[in-house]
Amino acid sequence: MRLPDATALDGELVMREQDRLAFERLQGRLQRRGAAAAQAAEGWPAHFVAFDLLHLAGTDTPSTRWRARFSTARR
Repeated sequence: MRLPDATALDGELVMREQDRLAFERLQGRLQRRGAAAAQAAEGWPAHFVAFDLLHLAGTDTPSTRWRARFSTARR
């Protein structure tokens, strides 16, 4: 899905290991630089999980009900 310009999401960067979140693995990956970082990214992919829509096309959305924010974003 492509979001409009001036859209902001709130979320977390997460990694999974054996069907659970692996915060320690994420911390270790964030400390790497250069070729080591690229190698770690291939072996331990991270994913962004969005859980709130803060701005949609430049319009503040927190005062809008949560369900309405996401139904608008999916259009």
